Amino acid sequence: MRSLAVAINDTAIKTHAADVTVGELADLRSSLQLRFHKSRTKGTWCLVRYEQGIKKRYRIGYWPALKTKDAQAMVPDLLQRIGKGEQLQSTEFSTVGQLLNWYLQRIEQETVKSQSRRKGVVSAIKQHLLPRMEKILLCDVKKITIDERLMLPLQNASLKPSTIRQYFAVLKRVFASANELGLLTVNPMAGMKFSDHVQKRILPKFGKLQVQDIGRVGFMIMDLPDHIKHLLLFMLLFATRIGETRQLRWNHICFDSEQIVIPDSITKTGVVHVLPLTRLASSLLRDFKQQANGPYLFGGNEPISASEADKQIRSVSRRQFSAHDLRKAARSAWAELGIDYWVAERLLNHKPKGLDLVYIGGADSLKVKREALERYHEWLFVQLEAGQKQAMKAA
Repeated sequence: MRSLAVAINDTAIKTHAADVTVGELADLRSSLQLRFHKSRTKGTWCLVRYEQGIKKRYRIGYWPALKTKDAQAMVPDLLQRIGKGEQLQSTEFSTVGQLLNWYLQRIEQETVKSQSRRKGVVSAIKQHLLPRMEKILLCDVKKITIDERLMLPLQNASLKPSTIRQYFAVLKRVFASANELGLLTVNPMAGMKFSDHVQKRILPKFGKLQVQDIGRVGFMIMDLPDHIKHLLLFMLLFATRIGETRQLRWNHICFDSEQIVIPDSITKTGVVHVLPLTRLASSLLRDFKQQANGPYLFGGNEPISASEADKQIRSVSRRQFSAHDLRKAARSAWAELGIDYWVAERLLNHKPKGLDLVYIGGADSLKVKREALERYHEWLFVQLEAGQKQAMKAA
């Protein structure tokens, strides 16, 4: 395939990408080049210099992730840095290990992320990324390096594709953060995607509880010690996340206005989440409050920790279901009860994506959410009674 000298712009790229005889485009105005990949829908941006008569290429990013105008804007500064003998990739780091250790220190102070999220990132870096990537030079980071040193070993360790994707996403975030903060001149992972390495489609994880299990599980919950019974029953009533539920305070609940207001400081989405308090839920929570011994619904003077909450739930369920399975089961019940999809999304406090905000409309109104929860709670208590009768027959 031939190299073609042109004034590189979006139109020229689109035109010559369709011509399989053209392997690369060389810019007439600078030392910038674009080398097409086999797919012709992607390419690698390079700077070309002749040093002592030897042609050298410096990879600066991937097209179209790195846009044409941005690649062109980088050229003067990068050439100046190369001329001074500086490393093109970094001003602060020489290896991936140094970069990962920098991010470990940073995320410990990044309190806008939840503790559980930070813990997951730290674990991914220490247990999987550092052992496999620590000694790799930043200038050697490319797709084949990531594939051979990280992705294939993770697959050979029999990890699930969904888990491998999480670790890949953490590594991409590390490089992106360093680039955004000016610590990396070029982000070598900017154009990389998980699907470049793992083609298997990742299916959603189905819950361990079905709608027909709710009555039986609900009755089992009612027979537990109060501290864990209250936690599980609340989650079954409102399908709240465990991280939000365990941090709830009594002052988040207003019995007069019949609302639960979960503040943005503890929600996963970072926005206030308002839930209507139904008659049945209000009665139960008033009973719970009579036994309260502190400002927190679950934990007294301090909220129950995430690890302790998860441990208790898995213990009483004999590892048959998790806190998130209760949330999924409630969502499935809403679907069977005919509760509108967008209303259910607002009850779950899922973060709207793309055009979702256009379609949600009045789904977030307290009245609509109240009607949905009233219907669900009435159904739920019927299931609890059925579960009790079923247990009595079995006895």
